[in-house]
Amino acid sequence: MSDPDRALLEGWVGGDREAGNELVRRRIGEITWFFRNKVCNESDVPDLVSQTFLGCLQGAEAFRGETSVRRYLYRVANNVLFGYIRKRGKRAREQLDFATVCVHELDPSSPSSIVMRRREGQAFVQSLRRIPVSDQVVLELKYFDGLSGREIGEVLGIPEGTVRGRLQRGLARLRDEVQEQLRQHARVRGGDVSEVRAEDLERWAQEVRELRQAELAGRDQAG
Repeated sequence: MSDPDRALLEGWVGGDREAGNELVRRRIGEITWFFRNKVCNESDVPDLVSQTFLGCLQGAEAFRGETSVRRYLYRVANNVLFGYIRKRGKRAREQLDFATVCVHELDPSSPSSIVMRRREGQAFVQSLRRIPVSDQVVLELKYFDGLSGREIGEVLGIPEGTVRGRLQRGLARLRDEVQEQLRQHARVRGGDVSEVRAEDLERWAQEVRELRQAELAGRDQAG
């Protein structure tokens, strides 16, 4: 299947500003959502999105079409994200291990910019910020952005088997973190807490996907 964005990227590289504008218009909503739950301040998102499209253009000469332009953009966005986290993390330590550091650790007072209707859903998105960034990225690419294991591997430059391992590990960590968040809430407000199951995580992820889809559809209509 041909990539509908390929001609736009090639045109942009060749100096066609209209092609570049159209590529940005098509993909800016998805790239914005990639950063939504991974930054310390929501106001940081526009600059990271701009860096992503600039990086896409600057690195396009090396792009050989081994993946789709959409996944190429996610790859650039992931590199921009890690650069952002490295910069934020320097306040605490010189080197960061993305297999251990989480967004919450960088700024414990910062909430997610994704606002869910129910307490459990909000605990879900907040808990994603409390697991290692490398796990958060894999989980959100799959459950929010809808990428397959093979596609995530293309974005991150890792084998599909490694992706499956990270998904399994990340889901276990996420389930434990959501459980703890709900227990803390119950200790303060009272009430019982049910055991968090895999089906619960999938349901809350579906709610985020629906919110994402509604926002992207609204952006398309406004554009």
